Amino acid sequence: MSVTFNTPVRVFKRNNPTNDGTIAPDNTGAAIVSREVAFVGGTAATVVVPAGAIIRSVTAYVTTAAGSPSATNVTIGATTIATLSDAAGVNAGTLAAAAAGLLANVGTSDVTVSYTAGASAVGVLSVVWTARNPDGTITAQGAGLTNE
Repeated sequence: MSVTFNTPVRVFKRNNPTNDGTIAPDNTGAAIVSREVAFVGGTAATVVVPAGAIIRSVTAYVTTAAGSPSATNVTIGATTIATLSDAAGVNAGTLAAAAAGLLANVGTSDVTVSYTAGASAVGVLSVVWTARNPDGTITAQGAGLTNE
C-alpha cells in the first residue's frame, strides 16, 4: 500500500485529558523519514531531501570495506555536512558543526545529499530527516478544525 501526503505528517492529539470536546494544543512533533540507497565505491550515492527538512543523521552500513578505509565526506552541493568511515560495519556520520544551519533547514528547495565511498567499498547509505514545510515550519494536516 502506498500513501501520499500533501503536507508534513504531524502527530498530535485532537482531544484533551477531560475529553470535553476542546481541541488540545499541538503537543508532539513531526514524523521522521528515512531513505536508503545502495552504494559501490567510487560512484556517488545520492538521496534527495525535501525543502525545509531538518537532517537528523547519516549512516553507512558497509558490508565490504574500501581497499584502504578512510573518512569520506557527505555533501550537499559544495558543503560538507558529515564524514563517514568506509570501513566494514555500521558507521554513523559525524555531522559537521560548521553546517549546523544547513542541517537545521536545508532551504526552500529540495537538496541532494551525496556520498562517494572509497574504491571497492559496498553497502547502504541511510539519510534520516524530519519532513517539514519548505519554510521549515510544520502545519498539521487538518489544522484549524473544531469539534462541533
